Amino acid sequence: MGFLKKMMAAIGVGGARVDAQVHTPAVRIGDSVTGVLVVQGGNLDQRIERVNLGLATRYKSDDSYVSHQLSKFQVIPTFELRAGERREFPFSIPVEAGTPLSLPGTQLWLATDMDIAGAVDPGDQDHLQILPSREMEVLFQGAQRLGFQLSGSEIEYHHGRIVQEISFRPPHGQYRIAEIELMLFPQAGGLDVILEVDRRATGVASLFTSELEQRGRWHLSAATLAAGPDAVARELEARIRALL
Repeated sequence: MGFLKKMMAAIGVGGARVDAQVHTPAVRIGDSVTGVLVVQGGNLDQRIERVNLGLATRYKSDDSYVSHQLSKFQVIPTFELRAGERREFPFSIPVEAGTPLSLPGTQLWLATDMDIAGAVDPGDQDHLQILPSREMEVLFQGAQRLGFQLSGSEIEYHHGRIVQEISFRPPHGQYRIAEIELMLFPQAGGLDVILEVDRRATGVASLFTSELEQRGRWHLSAATLAAGPDAVARELEARIRALL
């Protein structure tokens, strides 16, 4: 019977399980995801090599979606787990700068994997809502002051890293702009922003394309962000006009 149990556990039947119980699934960038990892023993004693936690997302590649691990932390070292034993371990992992936001078109989750000696490694996934940092929130409020409304986002993989494009619809009656897109890169002294303005084509150009893209990059300083949404709106408006 012991041999059968080992064989079954080796393919994931009757072995240990892991469950991440998150305290608060909505977490702001710069804060931490906290909770308790519950490890439940199976039908036999097993050696748990390690338990890892991290944030994950997916991005579109050609006609399919690819899962991507954004971060990974070993939160529990090696330990012995007896059959039927239940162990609980508190955890806390950071939501690092550069983590995509939970916006329409973007999915994020807490990925848990447990390495077990001589057996299939079980895992767990828990949905998370990643909220903007205070600085990002001020920028979004500034865009709203100008009448732009959030319309969605897209995750792309560029030069070995994940980039999130955040799209905004123009205010009603603004016919020169089809859409603006923001890519945000948090820095110690503020935000680096890549702004793309999709202009509606007019004249001869409209015979060949409906939109023209212009892109610019600027540093949104901590001082401007601290001055509030109105100050950010003025700077954003100037940047948009420069790209029209």
